[in-house]
Amino acid sequence: MTTDTTPADHGRHLLRAQDPGELLAETRLCLGEPPTDCLILAGSSDRDAAAMITRSPLHELLGPRGAGNLERHLGLMRDRGSRAVQALIVLGDGHQELLAPVVADILRRAGELVHTAAQALDAEACGLLSVHGAASSTCWVLQREPGRPGGAGVRVLESGPLREFADTRAAATAVLGGRRIPRTDLREGELRNIGGDLELPAPDIASAADPGTLFASARTALSPLLAGPEGLSEQDRMTKCEQVAALLSAVAVDRLHWELLAQCVEHGSSREIDRETLLQRLVSDREWVPHPDVCAGGDWYVGLEQLRLIAAGARSDGDSVQRRTARSAWRALTALLVLLAWWNHRFATAGKFVDELREEEPDSTLAPLLSRMTDTPIFPAWWPST
Repeated sequence: MTTDTTPADHGRHLLRAQDPGELLAETRLCLGEPPTDCLILAGSSDRDAAAMITRSPLHELLGPRGAGNLERHLGLMRDRGSRAVQALIVLGDGHQELLAPVVADILRRAGELVHTAAQALDAEACGLLSVHGAASSTCWVLQREPGRPGGAGVRVLESGPLREFADTRAAATAVLGGRRIPRTDLREGELRNIGGDLELPAPDIASAADPGTLFASARTALSPLLAGPEGLSEQDRMTKCEQVAALLSAVAVDRLHWELLAQCVEHGSSREIDRETLLQRLVSDREWVPHPDVCAGGDWYVGLEQLRLIAAGARSDGDSVQRRTARSAWRALTALLVLLAWWNHRFATAGKFVDELREEEPDSTLAPLLSRMTDTPIFPAWWPST
């Protein structure tokens, strides 16, 4: 079962309340985006410790290997210090209206799996404090019915309304503390339209350009481009489009997109990382920890997501050379996001990017290699709780 784990952001907070709205809000803050269709597990060594939060896709939990994978996942949390676990099953985004029979059925099935997996472990080593649900703007309690043959039966009980993110203590505390509030809309349509307007130069394999400098210029150019054409003269718009196009053309060169990944890894650190052994270093050296800017929701991470959408928009416009450049840039930015998500212990997110790569580039040999890192999984050396 692929999972996303609390990233390197230093804003992890205590989770004493068993309010599903608070846990949902804290997960959104920690993981940089609203959790949807997932199982959230918050584990801590005691009630006064900062929680390790993980997110796993529901479709994997309810799949044929879900029960065994969940048991292994709880065991891993136990091995990493979690002695008390809160579970929250989220359908849609928690507020999306769903048919009542669908809600009851999925919550019951998922709740039985969670209770059964927790029972299979030593109760003292991994105590399951509670199992809740969040669906159709409602909170649910998934109460175990002991004594059922073949596993744990579950009663699904409504327990009140699910608070909106803005109404939670977690959101208010985040605003007062200056924490970054994750964005929910990348403005996909507008970004793809920008891609359709670009004139991409052919990649220069011998280019001496610094992709980090081009990336900074492209990020700066995106804000006014997204603000609307009325805010820019035609000349200004053309200049900013050229800055975005220069970055896409650069990352279409393997050597340069690998250099951009290295600069993302080095961001916030006083050390340099060897380009030839970069992945080996991330697997073996726990001192390499991602800066919040390259975690989900961070400025650099969001910039890469936006540029990937622009590259996707450019793949269907222009001549054959331009389309090839756009495809190479999209492939490179997707791979870069896979590796950053993997480094952030966001294996489910990385797997989603790999699936897109497989679908769009079925002949690519890159997807199977990246998939092995996320599905096995091969862990980065650093751990969020250290």
